[in-house]
Order: sequence, then C-alpha cells, then structure tokens
Amino acid sequence: MTDEAAVPEVRPRILVFFDYVCPLCYLEWPRLKRLREEHDVELFLVPFELRPQLSAEGASIEDIGAGHSEHVEEYMRRLAAEGGLEIDFPGFMPNSHRALVVGEYARDLGPEIHERVHEAIFSAFNGRGEDIGREDTLLRVAGECGLDRTAVAEALASGGYEERLHRFTHLGIDMGVTATPAALVCNQLMIGSRPYEVVERALAECLADIEGAAGVDANPAV
Repeated sequence: MTDEAAVPEVRPRILVFFDYVCPLCYLEWPRLKRLREEHDVELFLVPFELRPQLSAEGASIEDIGAGHSEHVEEYMRRLAAEGGLEIDFPGFMPNSHRALVVGEYARDLGPEIHERVHEAIFSAFNGRGEDIGREDTLLRVAGECGLDRTAVAEALASGGYEERLHRFTHLGIDMGVTATPAALVCNQLMIGSRPYEVVERALAECLADIEGAAGVDANPAV
C-alpha cells in the first residue's frame, strides 16, 4: 500500500467529423487509424451532413461548383496512394443522408461492424464513383459487409435515426465545425486536411495536458 493516490489511465478521444461525400475525409481516415495504432487513441466518428438541402437524386459537380483543380486532384491521388486507397473523381454529388443513416445503423451493431461499413460506404463513392444516394447501392454495400439487407431497408424507411443525425450535426456546429474533414483533438479543433505530424503533435499536447492535470490531482497541496 502506498500513500500516493492511484491515477486512472485516460485514453484520449478524437472526434472525427465527416461526410461520406467528402473525399478528403476518406483520404484522412488511414492517417487517423495510424494515429490510433501508434498512440492508443479512441476515434469517435461524428457524421456531419455537408449539403442537407441537396436533391435526393443528387446533382452534377458542375452545377454545385464542387469540382477540383488538377493540382488538388494530384494531391488527392498522392494521399490515396499513401493510404493504399482507390480514388475516383465522380462527376456527380449524391445526397449523403441515406448513407449516413446506414452508418448509424451499423454503429448500433458494434464498433467492428460500424468501422467496416463506414469504410465500405466511403470506398463505394470516393474509390469507385458509385451513387451512395441510391438505396439499392447502399443495400448492396451493407450486404457485402454482412448486414441483413431487409433490416437495413427497414432502418432507412423508419426515420429512426433522424434525431441522432440532427444532434450530431448540431454538436459540430456548436463546436465550430464549418467544413469537413474536421477533428477535435482534446480542445483543439482542426479543420481541413492536415499532415500526420501535425495531428500527432496536437495529440502529444493533449496527452501532456492530461498527464499534468492528473499529476496535480494525485498530489494535492497540503
């Protein structure tokens, strides 16, 4: 027995704000997984619908002005190669709402299934240019991940995830998220694509703050 108070180990959490139609969110994911592997950090996925007013049928990239320059596309190809990902540049923008619903349904089945479905939806659009606004596309992707297609169709039809998605969106807004990709590392909000070293440094600062606070709490002044 010692006189020192035991200090519980704290696992830092990063809130990862994303939309499935955000290619940089897709390309950032391998970096975040690497961070989790190397530093034992928790990644909590937060859906943030970028274009809630978009037609259910989607729209052309040209019509909504969401195209990329050749320079940006080359940068994205480099990120894809770095992360071992396929990359495509579709000429249309799907409405992502149904895809986000499927992601939330998968969340309720456990973290392993959630992550598998999360990656599969991302890849379907950003890697292969598939229309993830279509229910048949989402049901096929879900089935390929081992989900019950009938149950997924019922989840899409029920409206049961609308309130959760609404709360997630407002969580992002309240925290100052204006675009994706975005990540909240402790109290530091990072918007946009960042080099791995930048995110790693933010995490190191977070861990230092946690350890400092724990040290103060464990050894109070007498």
